[in-house]
Amino acid sequence: MTKTKKNKNIYIYLDVPVSNHQINQIFPDEFKFKKNLVFLNMSHMIFSKEQLRNFYKKIPKNEIPKKMLFFKSLNDLRLFFKKIKKSDIFIFYNYIISLKILNSKVSDLFKEIKCKKILIKQHSWIFPNLKKDFFSNFFSNFFEIIKYIINNIFIVDKSNNIDSDYILSFGEINKNKFANHNPNTFYLDYPSFWIKFNPIYRSKKIITYVDENIEYSGDQFLIKNKAQKKIKDVNSYLKKLNYFFYKTEKKLKCKIVICCKKNFRYNKNYFRGRKIVYGKTLEFISKSKLVIGHKSDALIQAIHSKSPVILLKSKEFSVKRNFEINAKSINLFNKKCNFLEDYNDKNIELDISLDKEYYKKIYDKYFISKNQIKQNFHEKLTSDLKKLIL
Repeated sequence: MTKTKKNKNIYIYLDVPVSNHQINQIFPDEFKFKKNLVFLNMSHMIFSKEQLRNFYKKIPKNEIPKKMLFFKSLNDLRLFFKKIKKSDIFIFYNYIISLKILNSKVSDLFKEIKCKKILIKQHSWIFPNLKKDFFSNFFSNFFEIIKYIINNIFIVDKSNNIDSDYILSFGEINKNKFANHNPNTFYLDYPSFWIKFNPIYRSKKIITYVDENIEYSGDQFLIKNKAQKKIKDVNSYLKKLNYFFYKTEKKLKCKIVICCKKNFRYNKNYFRGRKIVYGKTLEFISKSKLVIGHKSDALIQAIHSKSPVILLKSKEFSVKRNFEINAKSINLFNKKCNFLEDYNDKNIELDISLDKEYYKKIYDKYFISKNQIKQNFHEKLTSDLKKLIL
């Protein structure tokens, strides 16, 4: 890296509290410009002290970011923006909440940033899959269509108010939508950061369970001051889940590995001694004979690795969560979704098939466009920063 490149800062705009694991998901240690990154966080302007304290309460100390600049007022932010050099880079990563709450006050401030700006747009809202068991999933399909219409027609995309030099996004749909969106904005077509191009193993001898924490999610505290329980009766749920694991392992002659996020730790093994791995979910999905989960975004990796997926609803979950799990199973994997209890009590057969044609369609449309070079997000970002920007 040249001397001039070392002196340039790459600012990352965030408006939510994050863990080191979440940062490393996008910008791992292998990212060539990691030392150039400066994280700007607006969460103190948006959330109460209690919300932030509860968010970080169960996160391990080594997962709480230390090198991050927090802003408590728009004036502080304005003064900081004035110090940014023209030769620096500014990347909008999380910005939706600040645009919603701070509205035009913050979008006007963005215009004062004099360096080149990159706006990251998340993958397009996935259109409901109406071909899969339409009538048996009528209510789920109905609500998904309503959500799709609201998000795509009635909700104004306030990110359009951000004046950026580049729009960065994923998949064919967003490529077609934004490539000629603005003559003054250049489109950067990227692989989704939810996909890691790990080796795809031919011989897959494990089953991955994508855990979503049996207690609380820190994100819940950002929506409500009092977190809602994910599971009505945890002990009953764990008993059912572990019995399902036992039956699955026996049938498929494979051990189940419990894959958890790195930003929390269980105080004991709730899964009857099964191996628990933290922070390696995408890697384990890539080498799995079967992936079991609920509604985690990490499940997107299974589309890349062509791994069969079974998503579990439960009578211990809320109606809303079960709707979301059902929608993800149908829309992302073209697969019917069953209750955990029905697998155990009604001896429903495990469906370990996968629809390769459907996987490919979803993969191209939403996560990696057809002509995209197969490389990790941070590798392409490094390449673009070298050639186009720095």
